[in-house]
Amino acid sequence: MASTTYDDKTQKVGITLPISIIKQTDKLRGYIPRSTYIRRAVEYYLKQGKNR
Repeated sequence: MASTTYDDKTQKVGITLPISIIKQTDKLRGYIPRSTYIRRAVEYYLKQGKNR
């Protein structure tokens, strides 16, 4: 799996997360936009699955 690039098209999706996960994410991400932080976390997770 290749990571996303500037030329990748994006699509909006809606997800439902517990407030506790949102708070934890916001605390960890700092100044990184929430969507960017979550996208990177998903990319990392998918990469880890590929290496198994």
